[in-house]
Amino acid sequence: MIIAIPQLNYKAGDIQGNSEKIISAIQKAQNQKAELILFPELAVSGALPQDLLEREEFVNACRMAIEKIAATCTHIAAIVGAPNLDSENGIMYNSAYFIQHGEVVDGVHKNILSDYDIFSESRYFIAGEDNTPIRYKNQNIRILFDEYESEYIDKTDSFVIFIGMTPFTVDSSREKRKVLATLAQKYNKNLIAVNHVGSYTSVLFDGNSMVYNYKGKKACQLNEFAEDFQLIDTNKLGTPTLQSPVSQDRIALLHKALVFGIRDYFEKNGFQKAILGLSGGIDSAVVAALAAEALGAQNVMGLLMPSCYSTEHSVQDALALAENIGMPHETIAIKAIYEQYLEALHPLFKDQPFNVAEENLQARTRGMLVMAMSNKYGYIPLNTSNKSEAAVGYGTLYGDLCGSLGTIGDVFKTDIYALARYINRNQIIIPENTIQKAPSAELRPNQKDQDSLPDYNELDGILKLYLEENHSPEMIIKAGYPKATVEKVIQMVKRNEYKRAQCPPIIKISKKAFGYGRKYPF
Repeated sequence: MIIAIPQLNYKAGDIQGNSEKIISAIQKAQNQKAELILFPELAVSGALPQDLLEREEFVNACRMAIEKIAATCTHIAAIVGAPNLDSENGIMYNSAYFIQHGEVVDGVHKNILSDYDIFSESRYFIAGEDNTPIRYKNQNIRILFDEYESEYIDKTDSFVIFIGMTPFTVDSSREKRKVLATLAQKYNKNLIAVNHVGSYTSVLFDGNSMVYNYKGKKACQLNEFAEDFQLIDTNKLGTPTLQSPVSQDRIALLHKALVFGIRDYFEKNGFQKAILGLSGGIDSAVVAALAAEALGAQNVMGLLMPSCYSTEHSVQDALALAENIGMPHETIAIKAIYEQYLEALHPLFKDQPFNVAEENLQARTRGMLVMAMSNKYGYIPLNTSNKSEAAVGYGTLYGDLCGSLGTIGDVFKTDIYALARYINRNQIIIPENTIQKAPSAELRPNQKDQDSLPDYNELDGILKLYLEENHSPEMIIKAGYPKATVEKVIQMVKRNEYKRAQCPPIIKISKKAFGYGRKYPF
């Protein structure tokens, strides 16, 4: 059977736009004599439509879109994922519609709902109770949404189609390849897995739709972080000629994901220009470089806001970065503004000693200026806080924590340095001094991050085990980390949950990100 696999960038809630993409792909497949075309779960609504699914008019519009899509399937069959409201019984399924001869003739409901990490499907859907194969051209086609539904695979099935969407993490592609290869070989079936590609603000889908033959050998893989379209012949998958790709470096993959996430976020929201504060530090340097690659250097504004505690080399590093990137930049010294705030507050502060209040006042002044430029010129502010600092509260609410999108909020500080090196792989973009110098917020004389934080190698090791692996403090200590440091770090994480609740959405690249992926009380 000739099967078309379109890998499309859908938009949550955009039923019309998604339907147009689907219909265009169907027409292309029909022109190329395909017999069947596949679309992933919730293709019509877009992935993660959330509480739009509670609006009856939205779900009805999805069903009307299915009817419109069906009318175009005159010489081809299609499998299309969409929400499916049983209005008579007042329940809704996550369904795959099977379309043939211009109408819906069959379908399958998702049997095992996803309620982990970013998913909360039981909030909206009812699980189906069975799974029977679709009969088409004298073949049994088994449609599954999830690897845990593989128990339904029967020896009479001709081949298996996975339409479940797989969000991106830096490890997801490797894990998916392993699962699909194992299932194909275990059940001795050709297996096709079609995925979404695109950004849903925090959540990325990387595409990487795949085909495995019954021996567990990969026969086809669609593009990563890009729309694609492939035809396969299920009768010619026995001896695939596809070479296994060289494993992509983790940092290269991380870089590609972040650039894609920024670009797609801006495109889907109709934004064009970004702004961020340039401090001369490594975090803002990495974000500026990523944004320039995603949006074009001319569309990223850097705002230098030196204070009385900013070192001359930091100012020069920020200027060198902007010039290396070729991005527009402006300088607003905040010393005079800061001193006016201090003067106004003096009757209240009296002769209290300098502390975090004066430090944060500088960060909030900078946040105010970035937001003023955003309001005046329509720039979208990018947040530059990394995961290590966000975890332990090393950031100022309404100051450096402001922004519309957390670009590196799921990236540990040690990986920020690796990203900087990767960005400089062909030419110097980020000044070497920015990478080499000790990190500092420069909010008081001679301040260094390590004055109040453990060394980042140690800090990130503890945070990764605690946040992403869910290890207990005792397990982390047994892994070799000092007891006092572990207890201090975990206490800082717990104490700063309230801050993270007020931070912008973060591009998720790990299996446990702040915001969408991590839900803790405070």
